[in-house]
Amino acid sequence: MIDDKWIEIDTNAVKYNLKVVRSLLNQQTRLIAVVKANGYGHGTCMMAGILADCGVDFFAVTFLEEALELRKAGIKDNILVFSPLIDEEKIITAINEKITLTITSPYDGELIDNVARASKLPVTIHIKIDTGLGRFGLTLEEALQICHSLKQNPSIYMEGIYTHMSEGAAKRPEYTRNQFNFFMQVVGALKQEGFSFSLRHCANSAVLLKYPEMQLDAVRVGTLLAGQLPVGAFVFREKLIEPFKFKTRIISVRSKPKGSFLGYYRTYRLKRPAKIVVIPVGYTDGLVLDIANRPIGFMDFLKIITKKIARYLDLPGFNNWVLINGKPYPVRGKVFMQSALIELADNVEVHIGDEVEVPVKKTLANPQIKRVYVNSKESQDDIEFRGLMEE
Repeated sequence: MIDDKWIEIDTNAVKYNLKVVRSLLNQQTRLIAVVKANGYGHGTCMMAGILADCGVDFFAVTFLEEALELRKAGIKDNILVFSPLIDEEKIITAINEKITLTITSPYDGELIDNVARASKLPVTIHIKIDTGLGRFGLTLEEALQICHSLKQNPSIYMEGIYTHMSEGAAKRPEYTRNQFNFFMQVVGALKQEGFSFSLRHCANSAVLLKYPEMQLDAVRVGTLLAGQLPVGAFVFREKLIEPFKFKTRIISVRSKPKGSFLGYYRTYRLKRPAKIVVIPVGYTDGLVLDIANRPIGFMDFLKIITKKIARYLDLPGFNNWVLINGKPYPVRGKVFMQSALIELADNVEVHIGDEVEVPVKKTLANPQIKRVYVNSKESQDDIEFRGLMEE
């Protein structure tokens, strides 16, 4: 465990965000709390534990290993695994741990069917339909074939059916509505063949906000619980609270004259005398890392290029900043593997050991960094104030 830096998770913020999410749900809609990818950086088991203590009884993760981690931590509630299992031993493990599996193709459907028949142990499954994302999922014909086959297996309970929207956060609704309509056509066709499901779900955080009519029997929410709005065009008046703060301490303070170079390849030169602070946080911890997917369109491409040019020109608001004693200071030079340089005015009073808050994308933060769970009074006051406003 890495001890010279830590991540504070505000448990009251998580509870408050859960309250906001619940306020969006129809009375009959069930919440599936998504705690994949190390609980969006907050810690899978602790995040699930906080939510379970607040009455959440259904969780979802991407991989079996994440589900087993939750079971080991004492989470006894329902856990859905999104990714297909293609190994018999893993399927047996999942069945023994009473983990709900997803069938995404004829291959893994047949494999689960065979393992369930051989073990004669009950297994709960959800059927995944591909309506246009192109990742996992069955066609209507495949779904019909698999459902008819699984119907002959008394060990299998077909609890749910779901799909995943491709662009639920986009401004234009046509594709999302087409996906939803196709999904409901598949559900209808299966119903005509005698197959009904107690949990139909297609809404993630983005779809929940933009298309509340698509809640169906359950929604899968992770981003909102993590205190963030999904990337996209949203009008959302309710406040969410960020539970995540990445912190470290100053390990060096040095005064440098005007004109001094900083970092590899002398990528920054001081414009004035300054204090240079070193923090033990680098790109291996997640600092300055970003997701580098292909731009969505030409305007997205222009935004990316504009930001890079603005950073190169050192324009205010575009470079990385840290907080020291509540005030922002810029990161200078190329970030090192395990450290970074911070520029302060020469007259600023700072000391080795002072606390520093660092901007790190939570899902890219090194999972080995210690998570510290706190109950922020500020968040508690916010929760109590809003509770009084609602009464």
